[in-house]
Amino acid sequence: MVRLSILIPTYNYDPSRLVCDLQAQLPEDAEIIVGDDSPPHNLGRAARRNALAREAKGEWLLFIDADAEVRSKTFIQDYMKAIRKPSSKGEDVSSPFTPAFEGMGEAPLVVCGGTGNLPECPRPAARLCYDYVVQAEKRLTLEHRRAHPYAQFTTFNFLIRRDIFLSIGFDETLKDYGHEDTLFGLELKQRGIPILHIENKLTHLGIEDADVYLRKQETALCTLAGMSIEQKQNVRVSALAERLKRWHLLGLIRFVFSISKPLLTANLLGKHPSQLVFAFYKLGYYTSRL
Repeated sequence: MVRLSILIPTYNYDPSRLVCDLQAQLPEDAEIIVGDDSPPHNLGRAARRNALAREAKGEWLLFIDADAEVRSKTFIQDYMKAIRKPSSKGEDVSSPFTPAFEGMGEAPLVVCGGTGNLPECPRPAARLCYDYVVQAEKRLTLEHRRAHPYAQFTTFNFLIRRDIFLSIGFDETLKDYGHEDTLFGLELKQRGIPILHIENKLTHLGIEDADVYLRKQETALCTLAGMSIEQKQNVRVSALAERLKRWHLLGLIRFVFSISKPLLTANLLGKHPSQLVFAFYKLGYYTSRL
C-alpha cells in the first residue's frame, strides 16, 4: 500500500535534481510522480495538479513545485511526524510540532512546510523578484503563518490527505497564472478544515528576471481583479484597494499610476528596483483593472 505520493507539476523546468534528492529519503511506502505541463500539452496549473492527484495512489499527497530544492535530510520524515495523531500524554516537549497540536486534538489534514530562499541574488536582472521573496520570507514567520493559516496557504510545498484534496481540487476555471492557492485556502476555511503550518521549508530556486516576473505579477493581478470580494479578502493588495475605495481614493490612485507608469516600470526593470515602488505598481495596476 502506498501511503505517500509526492506530486511535482512542472512547466518548462527540469526537476531531475529535486527528484533525486527526494528519492534519497523516500520511504518504501511512497511514490514520486512528475507531471509535465509543457507545450503543446498545457493543461494549466490547476488542471495539471488535479490530474496528478487522481493518478496518485497514496493516502497522503505532498505537492512540491518543480523549482524547489530540498534543504533538509529529514524533509519527508518531518512531514510524516506532523501528521501523527498526538498521544493522550502529549508530544515530546522538544518536538517542533508540539505547539501546533495544542487545541487540535486530531492529526492535521493539511500541512504547509513553508518557503525559503537562496542566500544571494542569482543575477542582477533578478533583483526585483529576489528582494521581494526575501522580504516576504522575513515577514511570514512560522508564528505569523500559524496566526493566519488560511491566508498563508501556498501550493509551493504542502501535504494534504488525498480524499480531502479530491473533494475540493484546484479551481480549473482559473486559466491564467495566479491565486489557485488563494481560492483553495478559502475553500479549506469554509469547510472548517484546519491547516497546520510547520518549519519544513524548501528553497525556491525559480527567481525570475524582472521583465518576466513583472508580467507574471500583472497576470496574477488581472486574475485577482476578476474574483469575488469574498474570494480575495485575504490578499493584501485587494484588501488595501477596498479600504481606498471606501475613502473614495481609487480614482486618484488610478490617475497617479497612469501618468507615472513609465517611470515606475523603468525603476522596476533597472539595477536598483525599489520594493516601495513595486508595492505601488501592483496597487495601481490592480485598481486599473477594476
